[in-house]
This record gives sequence, C-alpha cells and structure tokens, in this order.
Amino acid sequence: MCNGVKACLNQKKEFLTFIIGSEEYAVEILRVQGIRGWEEPSPLPNVPSFVKGVVDLRGTVVPIIDLREKFKLKSSFDGSTVVIVVHVITSQGERIVGLVVDAVSDVHEFDLNKLQAAPDISTSVQNQFVLGLATIENKPAEQALAQESAEENRHKSTGRMVILIDIDKLVSEGLIESIVAGYDGVPTGNG
Repeated sequence: MCNGVKACLNQKKEFLTFIIGSEEYAVEILRVQGIRGWEEPSPLPNVPSFVKGVVDLRGTVVPIIDLREKFKLKSSFDGSTVVIVVHVITSQGERIVGLVVDAVSDVHEFDLNKLQAAPDISTSVQNQFVLGLATIENKPAEQALAQESAEENRHKSTGRMVILIDIDKLVSEGLIESIVAGYDGVPTGNG
C-alpha cells in the first residue's frame, strides 16, 4: 500500500469536519477554498434536484450541490445552513464547487493508514464516495464526563466516528463537467 517507509509515515492529512443530520463528515482541508453562509443560487434547468443552481463567486460560476439531498437525507435552509467552497479535480481540470451542509465543525488530522473501510450496508452515503471511517478521540473534559457515566453505560465509546469523503469521486459522474460546460462564457451576476 505504501512505497517505502517514508511514504507510510507521511500519510497524515488535515480534514475539515462538518455535520449533515446526525452524522459527521470530513473533506481534505487543502481542498477547501472558503466557507460561506447560504444564499439562494440561480436555478438551472434539467439538473438533479440536489444541484441547487449556481452562484457567481468573484466572476466564477460555482455549482451548488446540497450534500444532504445527494445523500438522501432531510434538508432545510435557514440561517445556520453553510456552503463549503471546495476545489475538485474533474476530467476537464480543476473546478470550484459549493457543498451545502448543516454546519461546519472543526479541523482534525487523520492518519490515512489507520482508516477503516466503510461497511457495505451504508444507507446514507454511497460507498464509492467514502475514503474511509476515522474516530475523533474525545477531549479530556469529554473523557471525564464519559468516565463519570461509565458506571451507567460501560459500552460507551471514547470517541466519535467521522466519514471521510472523496470529493473528486463525489462529483466525477460528469455532473460538474456538464453544468460548467453549459455555463462557461455565460455572464453571471449583473452581466
């Protein structure tokens, strides 16, 4: 899996974690361009319902994908809805995409050599988009609370699970290429 010891030792990467429903997900932090509040995008015809439209981000047409709907989870739009702006690699090169999530959590470092494979029974996220599963260990204050309740529940975990998402595979279905190809050269904003 690794080419030499040096490659294996260098497999820690930072990820931005975010919340969708009751689950925590993560994308590689180096792919994140920014985090924005929700703004209504311009709708597009003939796209899947999870593509909410496009916005003009400093002169660039940015498709907005609702990950909650993509993962077949309940979604609503309010003041806490967040868009994570990321760079993805497609067959036509690098593109910028906005991912709608419920909330942004934190930045964590994960060892890619220690990821667990996703189970084959996932109901919310198709396994082809999953890099793997990781655990975020509770902070000392959280561990103290967990120890206090250990008498009540001996099987309680000392951490929480995070699903690491491969955003390139998430958008590699030709969807982004067709959206951007159809709208390259079309004026955005006020012209």
